[in-house]
Amino acid sequence: MKRRDFIRLTSASALGSSMLGAYSLYGTHHSTKFDRYGGWLGKKFEATGFFRVEKDKRWWIVTPKGNAFLSWGINHLYPDLWKQDYNREAWQKKLGIENLNGSEFNRALRKWFLDVREQLGFNTVGVHNSLNIINTPRPEMAYMQPIHFVNIPHWRGEIPDSNFVDVFSSDFERHCDRMAKEIAAPLKDDPYLLGYSMTDCPLLTEEDLRERTDTIGGARRPSRIGWPRRLRNLGSDAPGKRVYVETMKKIYRNRIKDFNTIYDTKFKSFDNLSSTENWRPNTQLSNANESRDNVIFLQRVVDKYYETTRNAIRRYDPNHMFVGDKLHANTDSLDTVLPITSKYTEIIMYQMYARYEVQKPGLDRWSAQVDKPFINGDAAFTMTTDTMPRPYGPVADNLKMRAEWTEEFFRSAFARPDFVGWHYCGLIDASQLVPRKSDRQHSGLLDGWGNPYPALEKVSKSCSSEIYSIAQQS
Repeated sequence: MKRRDFIRLTSASALGSSMLGAYSLYGTHHSTKFDRYGGWLGKKFEATGFFRVEKDKRWWIVTPKGNAFLSWGINHLYPDLWKQDYNREAWQKKLGIENLNGSEFNRALRKWFLDVREQLGFNTVGVHNSLNIINTPRPEMAYMQPIHFVNIPHWRGEIPDSNFVDVFSSDFERHCDRMAKEIAAPLKDDPYLLGYSMTDCPLLTEEDLRERTDTIGGARRPSRIGWPRRLRNLGSDAPGKRVYVETMKKIYRNRIKDFNTIYDTKFKSFDNLSSTENWRPNTQLSNANESRDNVIFLQRVVDKYYETTRNAIRRYDPNHMFVGDKLHANTDSLDTVLPITSKYTEIIMYQMYARYEVQKPGLDRWSAQVDKPFINGDAAFTMTTDTMPRPYGPVADNLKMRAEWTEEFFRSAFARPDFVGWHYCGLIDASQLVPRKSDRQHSGLLDGWGNPYPALEKVSKSCSSEIYSIAQQS
C-alpha cells in the first residue's frame, strides 16, 4: 500500500471515530463553554468590543465579549498549495468542484478550512495566510492582520540596500500614513481582528544579516547591509545620517579623536563625518566598540520605526492591538530590541523553531525584562521525507517523535503565565513537489492531499480541548 493511501485510510478512520465525542467551538453546534470568538466562559473580564490583553495571575487575551482567550492558530493557508500538479485532482474531488481556478474555489476552500479548524481545535488565523479567502464574505474567527511597512524579512533572498529605508524621514512617515489609511482604517470596527503584525523576522542585527545557512535561514545568501550600515553611509541631508552622528557624538562625548581611534578614520570633526558618504560600508566584527555603536544606533532606529508605525495605525484604528514585528528568536534580534519594541506593543510576537527546553531560557529571560504576554507566531516540529529533504524546524526521527515534541511544547508553553499563543506552521505539507519550495519545505498537520497525520491530529485535538485547564496550572 502506498504511503499516501495508508495515511488517508488511517486518518479517515481516526477522524470519524474521534469526532463523535468532540465539541464544536463554532457554528450551529456552538458549545456553551465558549463565546462566538472562541473565548472561554469560565473566566470573565470587562467586555470592550475588541480583543485586548489583561493580566490576572497570568496573562490572558480577552475577547470582545470579555471572556478569556488563548490563541491556538494556524499558518500558511495559501491557495497555490492546493493547486499543484501532484494534488490538483485530489482537491477537486475533496472540495467537490471541477475548476480550481474559478470563483467557486475560494468558497469551497474556505468551507473546508472552517470544517478543519473545528476538527483540530484552532481558534485563530495566523499572520501567514490568505485573508481574502478566509475572511470573505466576512470573518468567522480571530485573525492577525499583516501590515508590512518595511520589506526586510529574513527569508527573502534578494533585499536591495534601499529597503533599509530612512525611518527618520518625512517620506517614511507619509508612507506609513498611507498604508495605515488603506489597511487599518477599514478594519477599525472589526471585532474578529486580533491585532496588527508587521515584518516577518526583520533583518536587524549583524547576526540576522550575515551570510548564513542553517535550519531556519534557508539556502546560503550573501550578507545584507542593515540599518546601521545603510544610514551611516548616507549624506548629511539624510535625517538618519544626522541621527547617527548625534548618537556617535553622545557615545564619544563629542571627541572626534576618540571616534577616529576606534574606526581608524581621519575626520576633522563630526560635521565632516556627517557630510561624508559611503565612508564605512562594512562592519569590522572584531571591533567590539563598533558592534556596540551599531547596536545603540539600531535601537534608536527601531524606536523610531515602532513609534511611527504604531502612531500611523492608531490614527486610523484606535481599537485593536499593535503586535509589531514577529521577532526572530533563533538569532539575537529579540534580545537586542525587546526593551525598545515592548514599549509600543501589547503582545510580544516572536518566532522560534526549537523544542520547549531550548525556548524556555529565552522566555524566562525576556519575561524578567518586560511584563508582557508572548505569542510564538510561527513554529512547528518536522521530519524529513522523500519529498521534504530540508524542512523548516527541528527534525524528529519519525511521526511519533514529532507528535511528542508538539505536545510537549504546547503543554509546557501554555502552562506559563506569560504565554498566550502558538500559531502553528502550517496546515498542509508544502513539499518539494511545490516548485517554490524546492530549497526549503514546510511540514503540515495534514499531507498535501488533505489527509491528517493521525498522531498530530490527536495531539492538536487533545491539547486544544484542554488549553484552559493547562493555563490554570500557572
